[in-house]
Amino acid sequence: MTTAVETPVTTPLAPPRRGRLRGADLLAVVLGIPATALALWLVDGGLALVTSGAEGTLTGVGQLAGMAAGLAALAGLALASRLRGLERRYGLDRMLGWHRYVGIAAVTALLVHAVALIAAYSMRSGRDPFSQVVFLAGEPWLPAALAGGALMLLVALTSWRRIKSRMAYETWYYLHLLGYLSVVLALGHVLTMGSDFVGNFWATLWWIGLYLAVALMFVVGRWWPLLRSLTRPLKVTGVQRLPDGAISVWVAGPGLAAARAAAGQFFMLRFGVKGLWWQSHPYSMSNRPLAEGLRFTFHARGDDAADFARIRPGTRVWLQGPYGTLGVERSEGRQVAMIAGGSGIAPLRAILDDLRPEQEPVVIVRVSAWHQAWFLEELEQLVADRGGRLHVIAGRRTSLRVDPFTPVALQSLIPDLAERSVYVCGPAAMSRAASRGLVAGGVPRSRIHIERYDY
Repeated sequence: MTTAVETPVTTPLAPPRRGRLRGADLLAVVLGIPATALALWLVDGGLALVTSGAEGTLTGVGQLAGMAAGLAALAGLALASRLRGLERRYGLDRMLGWHRYVGIAAVTALLVHAVALIAAYSMRSGRDPFSQVVFLAGEPWLPAALAGGALMLLVALTSWRRIKSRMAYETWYYLHLLGYLSVVLALGHVLTMGSDFVGNFWATLWWIGLYLAVALMFVVGRWWPLLRSLTRPLKVTGVQRLPDGAISVWVAGPGLAAARAAAGQFFMLRFGVKGLWWQSHPYSMSNRPLAEGLRFTFHARGDDAADFARIRPGTRVWLQGPYGTLGVERSEGRQVAMIAGGSGIAPLRAILDDLRPEQEPVVIVRVSAWHQAWFLEELEQLVADRGGRLHVIAGRRTSLRVDPFTPVALQSLIPDLAERSVYVCGPAAMSRAASRGLVAGGVPRSRIHIERYDY
C-alpha cells in the first residue's frame, strides 16, 4: 500500500509594480529647479549686485552659495525620503549614495555662504570679522541658523568614512537624523533674511512650495509606510541561530498575502523587543517571498547583539518596504554568475529560487571561514537543480595563494564570464575587487549588478 505525501502549498507574493518615473522626468526636475531659483535671483537684481564692486561681488557670491546650500539640503532630504517612484527607478543604495554627495555640496556651499557674507558685511560696516559675527548674532533667527549649520557640519564629519567606520550603525544613524533638525533650524533665517524672500512675493511662494513639496515626499515615503506597518504587525514564527552568530528569522501574518515583493529585495525591520522596538534595520530576504512567510538572515552584531538574542517565536515585527532593485529581471534572461560574501549571500540565495534551469548559475561564495558560508546545502541543491556550479572560497586574504577576483582567477571558474549577467553582493571591499576583475575580464558594466549595503 502506498501512502501519498501531501506537499505544502506555497504562494509566491506578487512582484512590486514597475515604477512610472522616467529618466527624462527626473532630469527636468534636477535642471528646472536650480534654473528657476537662479532666474528669481537674477530678476531680483542679482547680476547688478555682483558687478557693483568687491562688496557686491562678495554679497552676490554669498547669496548664490546660500541658495545652493538650501537646494542641496532639500535634494538630500528628497533622496532620503524613500519615495517609492524614485526607489523603484534607481534603488535605495544609489539614492543614498547621491544623498551623501549632495550633503557634501550643501556643507561646502554653507561655508562659502558664511565666509562671503561676513566678509561683505565687514567691508560695509568697517568691523572686523569677529565683531561682525557678534553683531549679526543679534538678528532674531541667526542663532538658530548657526546652530543648524553646526549640526550640518557634525553630520558631515560623522559621515566621513574613517569616522563612520568606528561608530556603531545605530549611533551614526541617530546622529545623522540631526541633519533634518538643521534644515528646520535654518528655515526661520531663510524666510526672514534670505535675499529671495524679502519683498518678493512670488519668490517667497516658490521657495515655500519647494519646502512643502519635500516635506510631502517625506510624509508619503517615510511616515505613511511606518504608520501603515504599525497597524499591520506581523509575528516571528521561527528563529534559527547560525554557526557564525548570524540568525534567520521567519516572519508571517494575515496581512502578508496582500504585500508585494521580489527575491533580492530587502525590508526595514523593527522588532518588538526591548532595545529594538524604537529602531529599524535593513535586512534582505533569504528565500523567495511567499504569502505564507518571509525569511530574513542577518548578522546580530554591534551594540544590539544582546537585544537580538531576545527575539523569539511570537515576537511582533513591523516591516517597511520592500526596497532594492537587485531582482532576477536584471539578468534579462541571460546565463548568470553570482559573487556573494557576508550578508550578501542572503539576497543572492533568494534570487536563485527564481532562476530558470537554462540560466545555469555559477555561484562564487567568498568567506573567511567555512562556517560563514550561509545556506551551503540549500545553495548546493539550488545550483545543481539549475545545472550550475558552486565554488566556495574560504580563507583570509593573507592565506590564499591567489587573489580570487583577478580576471584570470574569475575566468578559470567561469570560462564564459563575458557572456553572463553577474550579480555581486557583499562587503564593499569585496564588491569593488570583484567589479574591477569582472570589467577587466570582459563583462560590460551594464551587466554587472551590484547593490551596496554600507550606506
